[in-house]
Formats: sequence, C-alpha cells, structure tokens
Amino acid sequence: MERVQQILATLQRGVGGECVLLANNRGEVVAQTGIAEEILTEKLLPLLVEETVLTRRLGHHIGDGAGISLHHYEGNLHQIFVGVAARNSLLLIVVTRQPPPRRLGIVWLFLRRTLQELIHLMPPLEEAETERRKTTSLTPEQARALGLWLDE
Repeated sequence: MERVQQILATLQRGVGGECVLLANNRGEVVAQTGIAEEILTEKLLPLLVEETVLTRRLGHHIGDGAGISLHHYEGNLHQIFVGVAARNSLLLIVVTRQPPPRRLGIVWLFLRRTLQELIHLMPPLEEAETERRKTTSLTPEQARALGLWLDE
C-alpha cells in the first residue's frame, strides 16, 4: 500500500489536485491523498461506482480493449476526473480546482498513466479473491487438527 500511496501523491502533485482517491467497486476508499470533502466520499462516491458497472458492461458487450474508461465532470469551482479499470475494479478519482483549459490534456494523461500503473501493481479483483480464499481456507488436515472436521 505504500507504493500505491506514492503513486497517488505523484498524481496529485502532477495535476495540482486537491485530493486523489482510489476506491474499489463497492465504493470503499482504498487509498487517498489530500483532503476529500465529505460530499465526495458520502454522496458522490456511490454515484461514481456506477461508472465501474457501466465500464464492465461495455466490456462484456464489446469484448475487447483494456476495460478502461475516463469520465469528467466540470463544475463552477471544481472538476472531477474519474478513471475506471473494470477488470481490476479500480476507481481513481481526482478533484481539482478549475484548471486552465490547456491543462485538461495533462490531467487526462497523468490519470490514464496512473491508472495503468495501478493495474499492473494490483491484481484483478477475481485473482485477489482467489488468492484470499487460498490463504484463508483450511485444508481437511488443518480442520481435523483444530477439531473442526467431523470424521464420518
């Protein structure tokens, strides 16, 4: 997680963001840099998770590509950039003050590169779940030793 935190801090500095959040497909914040406003984590994050579902559904119908989508919201005071990696179930959110228009491309470039770096660093959700099951499941021998296995 230390490496993930470094990657997010680099993204935040690179784009001049107020905060950067990395969330999973359940809307749980995995890592964060900067200070996220309460409205982002409580109200907007559940809405942004829907982008993960949309990206995954597009991938199922189209069937090719990296399963990455980029989204942008431009408000009066802030801009929210969202990168989704559907296969890895990652949601990368950058909140910035209104950057000059010439900087928008730089924000997208940094966001996309950071998302790709995180994809390589963090296994897809299915692989992570399989690994977790491997490490948390008891073998029959272990269950017998703990008195949890009933011999027939």
